[in-house]
Amino acid sequence: MAEDVERNGRQDACGEPHRALRADAARNRTRIMEAAWRLLTQHELGDLNMEQVAREADIGKGTLYRHYPTKESLLEALVGDGAGRIVADMQERIPPEADALTKLRTVVAVCYDVYETSRISVDLLLSAWRFSERCAPPEQRDTHPMTLTVARVRSIIEQGVREGSFRPLDLDYTATAIFSLISPVAFAKQSERLGYSRAELEERVIDLITHALRNESEVGSESRK
Repeated sequence: MAEDVERNGRQDACGEPHRALRADAARNRTRIMEAAWRLLTQHELGDLNMEQVAREADIGKGTLYRHYPTKESLLEALVGDGAGRIVADMQERIPPEADALTKLRTVVAVCYDVYETSRISVDLLLSAWRFSERCAPPEQRDTHPMTLTVARVRSIIEQGVREGSFRPLDLDYTATAIFSLISPVAFAKQSERLGYSRAELEERVIDLITHALRNESEVGSESRK
């Protein structure tokens, strides 16, 4: 089992054990994340337990609890993993030379892609955010993937204001408001309550954001041409 490899790494000689241990620990974290996501596609959040995750990841329960002492800490890590995918996908898929509206459209598409792939549910997000609010060290909040996502949205809005396509706005408030609109919780609630498909939600969100941000004087000058 993976647990034996991780434990035995501590007993090897000089220098190498620490590198091997770090590599084994990283592999085990990856196995745990992948196992938990697989289980969440088969079971509701309330039915998920740590023993199932250890079995699915093919590691001992001791290894699982060393990485994630509680179910809540595992849930928080899952949300961080999903948000990390959003940050990585945005870096890959948003062309630096694109205009602000194109970038915002891509942000929405990237977020919705990850939500669908990861099957992030309302219960999962709320549980993880409550845990994060109680336990996350303040120094880690600025580097959390969700914080980085909001910061990326803010920079795109700032670009749109510079381009003249967006009206002058409170950047911090607007970035936070847009992320709230396209957050995993909003996506899940809108899907469940309204019964809209992902494509319908994406179309409506983009339409709402576009009309809320656009520079009316720019629209007027375009219509007079």
